[in-house]
Amino acid sequence: MFLNCEDSVMVRSFVFVATALFLCAGLALAADGKPVNGKVKKIDAEKSVITVTVGKKGMQEDKEFKIAEDTKFTVFEGADKKEMSSKDAFKAPQLKEGVQVSLTLDGDKVTAVTVGKKPK
Repeated sequence: MFLNCEDSVMVRSFVFVATALFLCAGLALAADGKPVNGKVKKIDAEKSVITVTVGKKGMQEDKEFKIAEDTKFTVFEGADKKEMSSKDAFKAPQLKEGVQVSLTLDGDKVTAVTVGKKPK
């Protein structure tokens, strides 16, 4: 049985769309649990939002992240490690513009934030 031209185009279109959806879903799943690294650009403690500059040089963008009350913060300052709640972290002097952060996401929800760099 042969397909006419219109059927062939429809089949190819369907395969293309299905492949694109499969790849996008795979990328979205791969991003879950993987840390987002960047530098703090802006902190809005009243709205519990941190704006972070992410991406490689020349391809950077600013992203806003809503911080929940149950988000865990780990702050590294030299060899010292402090764990704190988000409420305390917004008051901490270590959380400031320009500091390196790593955010762990579960979907769109920030579950953990690491401020500063882990000592080697």
